[in-house]
Amino acid sequence: MAAEIAAKFINYTSKHVFLTGKAGTGKTTFLRRLIKLTHKKALICAPTGIAAINAAGVTIHSLFQLPFGAFFPDAAGNIINQSISFNFNTPKTIVKHMNMQGNKRRMLQELELLVIDEVSMLRADMLDAIDFALRYVRRNRNVPFGGVQVLFIGDLHQLPPVVKNDEWRVMAGFYKSIYFFDALALQNNPPVYIELDKIYRQDDAVFINLLNNLRNNKITPEDTALLRQHFRQDFKPSTDENYITLTTHNNKADSINRERLTQLKNKSYFFEAKIQGEFNEYAYPNDKSLELKVGAQVMFIKNDMTAEKRYYNGKIGVVHHIEKDLIEIELPDEQTVIEITPYTWENVKYKLNEATNEIQENVAGSFIQYPIKLAWAITVHKSQGLTFDKAIIDVGDAFAPGQAYVALSRLRSLKGLVLTSHLRESGLQQDQNIHYFSSTKQPTEVLTQQISLESYDFIRTYLLTAFDLNLIRYYIKEHLQTFDKGEKSIKQRYDDWTMELYKDFQKIAATADTFINQLKGLFAQQTEHTLFNVSKRVEAALKYFNPLIKGVSDRFLAHIDSVKEEKQIKTYVTELLELEILVYEQLKKMHKSKALLKAIIEGKEFSKADTEALLNVTERNEQLQKAIQLKGQVLKVKSPTEKKKKEPKIDTKLISFELYEQGKTLPEIAKERGFSIATIEGHLAYYVSAQQLDVSKLVKSNKIKNISDAVESQKTKSLGTLRDFLGKDYSFGEIKLVLASLFPSDD
Repeated sequence: MAAEIAAKFINYTSKHVFLTGKAGTGKTTFLRRLIKLTHKKALICAPTGIAAINAAGVTIHSLFQLPFGAFFPDAAGNIINQSISFNFNTPKTIVKHMNMQGNKRRMLQELELLVIDEVSMLRADMLDAIDFALRYVRRNRNVPFGGVQVLFIGDLHQLPPVVKNDEWRVMAGFYKSIYFFDALALQNNPPVYIELDKIYRQDDAVFINLLNNLRNNKITPEDTALLRQHFRQDFKPSTDENYITLTTHNNKADSINRERLTQLKNKSYFFEAKIQGEFNEYAYPNDKSLELKVGAQVMFIKNDMTAEKRYYNGKIGVVHHIEKDLIEIELPDEQTVIEITPYTWENVKYKLNEATNEIQENVAGSFIQYPIKLAWAITVHKSQGLTFDKAIIDVGDAFAPGQAYVALSRLRSLKGLVLTSHLRESGLQQDQNIHYFSSTKQPTEVLTQQISLESYDFIRTYLLTAFDLNLIRYYIKEHLQTFDKGEKSIKQRYDDWTMELYKDFQKIAATADTFINQLKGLFAQQTEHTLFNVSKRVEAALKYFNPLIKGVSDRFLAHIDSVKEEKQIKTYVTELLELEILVYEQLKKMHKSKALLKAIIEGKEFSKADTEALLNVTERNEQLQKAIQLKGQVLKVKSPTEKKKKEPKIDTKLISFELYEQGKTLPEIAKERGFSIATIEGHLAYYVSAQQLDVSKLVKSNKIKNISDAVESQKTKSLGTLRDFLGKDYSFGEIKLVLASLFPSDD
């Protein structure tokens, strides 16, 4: 029921939605189904790289081109007198940092639904930065998120956002808390709180009650006594019991896994991931080099996608047999052995389809590796979304409120629980801000009534927008003003053609304005027959406007076809094509508004497939093919001999090295090349490894020593592990550079 209500709010209202639920209630399943079926143009993003990969989306920072650091929604003048020791951004610095190309900008302008997954990690200031970016890009500064609906998905009882004390001292002047729901953008328009309540993971009634009390800050003496029953301080399971240890820090989990793997005297096998295209190393979903031995305890990190459903995300097994390209895993509970195959994780990027003007996913890269990892131990953070039958929980030093809940909720039942440390009161208690926000949840009956009211406002706004031609009129006029009577260009020859088209469109837009006023009058009546009466008028209006708007689209395409063979015409044709796409998209919106209204009146579903069926997509693709070829500069087919001639590949690392040798700083190189500083550090690490560059010129001597000591003491080259051990004062780039000096290449 809750999932159906959430889908209706998303598809038939403009209200923001917060979809939550205890671990195992099906949030991920809901998201997959929604993206497949919703008629709205949607994007998925998440706060971290790994969360984005798992959600089949992109990171917030890459989608909105946001610089790293805190965001202050006010002008910097209000905080300029304070002593600030950390990076921060304001609206002004975000605009300065933003450099969106045409397709990405148009994609955000077309966006209707933004999905933010793993929202428990999203800071309030980051959400306000998203709000500002959307208002700015969409030229709609008076409406939160520029008019985009936002779906927040996550469990606030999972791990919280990270904020340093010195950051919060300043940010407390703007925000009630660091959680997303206290962002300024949501204060006058809070999301509808919907909770999925069916628990798929646990079927132990006593355990479910305990977890509910943990979530709601209602821990009873009985709950505490129940947990104490599972305390076994020096518990050491036998090798065949298949327990996994949940702990709070990466180095502790890595240490346990290394120690247990070393104890196995069998031969080590290494399986290297295949990485194709673009895939950020910090978002790798598994080890790039996976070391396994027969007898190693492993955990599946994906669900079995075959019909047999032999394993699930978090299931424990034991390596039974290994060959060069063969891994067999024993599943102790089922007393069976299965062969596993590599899994492909995809790095998705979004792009606006030039022909359909729909947002589409493109696979930019992939990471192919076996979906298992060593599993004698794992951090609580990395256990999110997993399910275990048996777990040793060592979170007595839990560093965040509610972390004990995260760990406990991984289990299917209390039968598999062992506590090796007593849980602190601070680890059991949930944050009071979350508790208050949770109290805003409304009963199902209230939500159902709200859908009815909100859908009325939604269809009213959608219809008024669909028949409002003033923005297109503005853009055609803006295009007309780019003509210069004194200029002798090819474009200038078509000044009269453009003026005639503008005058014709003005007349259509004026008629549309009259119709919009009629719609407003009909909606103002608010009777039981209002939507039926509106539907009749919309049907008549569409019969009138369809040939007129289609005629303007055809005029643009015919004009493009007539001029595209001329020289030095690319910029002009691009301008024409962008205007034509706007016109055609408006026509599609008119048709969609009629179909949506009909679906709401009849109480039927309206899906992505229904949207695609509104107009002839095949005909549209054929019409635009020539124009898009021109826009992509595919102006002629090369002969076979020409195709064989390949441009020499540019060594991008060498360019960065040469700029550094010229005396330029890393920030200067990054700015000149349009890369991040971390990318430049990666380029230079190659030359450090090749012993052509001294690392002491790039990293301070005390940091070189500390990083070197950490590599020795932790017995690892893992960037993530070393960064967790050293702290955030050490960048991944610095660690990579020192590693390059410690382990030079043989070249």
